[in-house]
Amino acid sequence: MYRLQDWAAVQRVYKQTGSKRETAKILNISRNTVRKLLQQKEEPAYKRKIYSSCLDEYRELVIEWRCGDLNGTRIFNELKKRGYTGSIGPVYRFLRRVDEDVGLISSKATVRVETPPGDQAQFDWTEYSVAVAGREQKVYCFAMILAASRKKSICFSLKVDAPAVYEAIQELFDDLGGVTLELLIDNPKALVIENNPKSEEEVRYNPQALLLAKHLGTELNACPCYWPRKKGKIESNMSNNNS
Repeated sequence: MYRLQDWAAVQRVYKQTGSKRETAKILNISRNTVRKLLQQKEEPAYKRKIYSSCLDEYRELVIEWRCGDLNGTRIFNELKKRGYTGSIGPVYRFLRRVDEDVGLISSKATVRVETPPGDQAQFDWTEYSVAVAGREQKVYCFAMILAASRKKSICFSLKVDAPAVYEAIQELFDDLGGVTLELLIDNPKALVIENNPKSEEEVRYNPQALLLAKHLGTELNACPCYWPRKKGKIESNMSNNNS
C-alpha cells in the first residue's frame, strides 16, 4: 500500500518533468514505483482488512453471559464446551468492548431465554420456619416449574437430605404429569459433587442422582455456580414465596 504522500509527490514531479526516469531520480524511487503510482488516477485510501475470528459465531452467547455477570474464565470454559477452538485472548478482548458498550445497562438486566414445551423443568427448594406441634420447626418446600408453561408443583418435607431430594423430584414430575428432557438444578451435594467455575473439568454429578435421572428419563443440567439467573424461572418463584 503506497502512502498518500508518495502518490502526491510523484504526480507533482512528473507533471513538471514529464519523464518517469527523471521523476524516479528526483524522488529517489524506482521507475516501477513511479509507473504504478501514475497509473492510480485517484489518491490511495487506507482500507482496513477485516479478519474473521473463530469467536464470531459465539458473540451473542458471550454478551448474554457477560450480562449475567459471568467472568472471562468461566465464559471461556463454557465456549470450549460448545466447540470454540480459539485461545482465551480474543475472548477477553471482545469482553472489553462488551463492557464498554453495555456499561450503562443495569447489572440486573439479563437476556430472556425460552424453551419449547417438554424441553426443560427447573428444580429448587427453600427453607421455612413454621410451628409444628406447638414448636418452631424447619420445613423445606421443594418446587419444580415447567420452563415453557410456568406450570408449577410443590411439596414439603422435614428433611433436605439426598433421599428427600430424590423423592421430591420424582413426586413433582408425577404431579406435573410427565418428565421433561432436561432438569435444570442447583449444586447441592445430593445432586452435584463438583462444579468448579475455575476448572475446565466437566461437572461431576452424584452417581445416585444420575441413576434417578436415568430411571425418570431426564438429563441433569447443573446451573453454573453463583449464576442464579440461569435458573431464573424457579429462582424468581422461590423469592416470591419468601416474601
